[in-house]
Amino acid sequence: MVWARPSRRPQRPLNEQYGVSVPQLCIRYTLQLGAVSLPKTENPDHMRSNAEVGFEIAPADMDALRDLVERDYSVSSVFAAFSGS
Repeated sequence: MVWARPSRRPQRPLNEQYGVSVPQLCIRYTLQLGAVSLPKTENPDHMRSNAEVGFEIAPADMDALRDLVERDYSVSSVFAAFSGS
């Protein structure tokens, strides 16, 4: 589930509002920002699912995603591949 700040929290998670998975929502978000999204998977089903981003996130929802509060999850905040472990 992807939630926005409490003041802008939708009645249900954004990915459910659009009927997509969290990865699809994230990929679409980066594409709408004009960035290149490079999802990593070896699973053919996930590859197909990741490519199904033929929807558009509404401007208000883009703002809500942009305003997400970053949380510090300590060691879990860092990808293991980049943490040297």
